[in-house]
Amino acid sequence: MSGGPTFGPRYAWYVVLLLTATQLVSYLDRFLPSLLLKSIKADLNATDFEIGLLMGPAFGLFYVLVAVPLGWLADRGSRRLILAAGIALWCTMTVGGAFVLAFVPLFMLRLGVGLGEAAVAPCAVSLISDYFPRETRARAMSVFMAGTFLGAGTAFLAGGPLVAWIGGLPPFELPGVGALRPWQMAFLIVGLPGFALAALMFTVREPPRTERVQGALRTDAGGNASLSAAFGYIRARWRAFGALMLGSSSMVVMGSLTFWNVALFERTWGWGVRDVGIGTGLMLLAGGTLGTLLGIRLSQHWIAQGRKDATFRSLWVGLAIAAPGFAISPLMPTPQLALGALLFAFMGQAVVTPAGPASLSLIAPGQIRSQSTAIYFLVVGACGQIIGPTPVGLMTDLFGDPAKLRYAMAIQAAVVGVLALGIVALGMGAYRRSVEELERLLDECYGRKRADARSSEEGREEKERRVP
Repeated sequence: MSGGPTFGPRYAWYVVLLLTATQLVSYLDRFLPSLLLKSIKADLNATDFEIGLLMGPAFGLFYVLVAVPLGWLADRGSRRLILAAGIALWCTMTVGGAFVLAFVPLFMLRLGVGLGEAAVAPCAVSLISDYFPRETRARAMSVFMAGTFLGAGTAFLAGGPLVAWIGGLPPFELPGVGALRPWQMAFLIVGLPGFALAALMFTVREPPRTERVQGALRTDAGGNASLSAAFGYIRARWRAFGALMLGSSSMVVMGSLTFWNVALFERTWGWGVRDVGIGTGLMLLAGGTLGTLLGIRLSQHWIAQGRKDATFRSLWVGLAIAAPGFAISPLMPTPQLALGALLFAFMGQAVVTPAGPASLSLIAPGQIRSQSTAIYFLVVGACGQIIGPTPVGLMTDLFGDPAKLRYAMAIQAAVVGVLALGIVALGMGAYRRSVEELERLLDECYGRKRADARSSEEGREEKERRVP
């Protein structure tokens, strides 16, 4: 239907694993400030609202603003070069956090981290879609998106003890800079290894772009679709794309509550950053692994049944598992029970996270795949990264008691979860029709090309037979 991959499965999976490592490092950098929250807040004399800005909008603003232009570029240019540049940029910004001691400069550096990380999703989803056929794409996408949980889990599991260890070291002096605080040293240690990953992007070979349709999109002479054409295609199918984007956005909003985990466990149960990091990290890794396996099993089961909405169904199931977990976890009477609820929350999140991009790749034509992915993550990022952590901090400040952080977290998870389940259920039929429409367009397009090729070959053979 799509022309098929031109690289062997072994090399294709090498690229997936490299992209998964990229996702891991990006989430490690993204979650780092949540582990350093207490020290940063004390040194910068910041409020909970300002810390919420640092964990959400500081990263998410550029992440959502530049995602669409980068998607447009990725549909035309070298995706591996865009990825290499993005990785180098966000690692530079993370390392830069080691050399500031004021809220505004740190805020600006986190903007730069978001700018660099905005390159990952449009390029990676596009590459995976071109390396794998539609029938096996969900599995590859699940492995790639598992990097989010590996990165977040590693950040908490290794980051908590790392922060505690750094805090016990004598002051580290840098010539011309002075003594670094423990949280500054953490930025330095986490940021530097990423530059090696940027260099490895040059081992990735660009696959031919697949699943390009004709007639349904306005394209230029080179077969490329403009940004307005991409928006037009999505707008004409707004029920399917809208339900997908809002459902995924709701998951990111609930998942962003994890940024507050260290503060929650410290204020509610008196746990230190080391214990919170280890506990949350273990739940992320366990829940992420179980959820990824469950998501693959569900999608493959429904694909085998011939359901066109297999990945979209997985998204709904993941939301149904995650929402109760995130809502009840902060209200538990003991930290152990809170972690138990988080296990289910992370498991559901791990089902939803790959189901979103996998579902998107099945309704977006090849000409706009990177652009539609960028638009998808723009909406998801705007809701999750900008809105996500901030209302919790604002509600806690309005409550007038830092210990009531738990209620703010529970309220946000419950409201968002109920809305998400309803939106995704209502959009199921529209999504299924959009998958069927694109498959019909691809059959027409590639069937016509195959017929033209056969006709041309038959004409050549007939001509050769007539030559005496």
